[in-house]
Amino acid sequence: MTLQIKTAKDYFYNKNYQEALIIFDNLKDYYSSGLCALLLKDEKKAKEYWLKAKGYSPAANWGLAALSLINLKIPKKMPSFFQTRANLEIYINLFIENGLIEWAQNLVSMCDTLHQANPESYKFIARALYSNGYFDLAITFCRKTLRLFYCDPEAFLILSQCYFLIGDLGEALDCINRVNAMVDDYYPAILFKQILKEEIQKKHNS
Repeated sequence: MTLQIKTAKDYFYNKNYQEALIIFDNLKDYYSSGLCALLLKDEKKAKEYWLKAKGYSPAANWGLAALSLINLKIPKKMPSFFQTRANLEIYINLFIENGLIEWAQNLVSMCDTLHQANPESYKFIARALYSNGYFDLAITFCRKTLRLFYCDPEAFLILSQCYFLIGDLGEALDCINRVNAMVDDYYPAILFKQILKEEIQKKHNS
């Protein structure tokens, strides 16, 4: 069984969702089967799998909610705080990586609904957008986060990285300085500030 699970995961990570689905189904891993079905654009089949799994799989409960969210509908049962924390960013990434852009857009568009499940949803969305190169949108969602959690060092770090990548070094430096003022031993911020200072010095010398 361990070999089967590894094989299924290898298929999944290589985006061979049909082969992964066959193995997950044989293993009665209905959550993973449903996710494969969804990435194959079969919402009906995904729902069937997740209904089988919902009694014992919190991820399946999230999946059922996601089926509503990607169609711009409020779920009958809202996902929990931890389900949203564990899955929102992953689903946005998976949709973008697999060219399911409309679903990614719709999930992002439902941010105010997701905020009711987990107030940090704006930051999870910002992280996903940042990691996929949507820097201007990531800035917007970081700002939404900071209106609620004005001392969130991670949100300021993402902001700084976004401004850096769009070429606004002054704004990037201001944001990273805010992180340092809040948490002086936050290693990702320390590391990034060094990179930023080196880039500013290069600009100054050129």
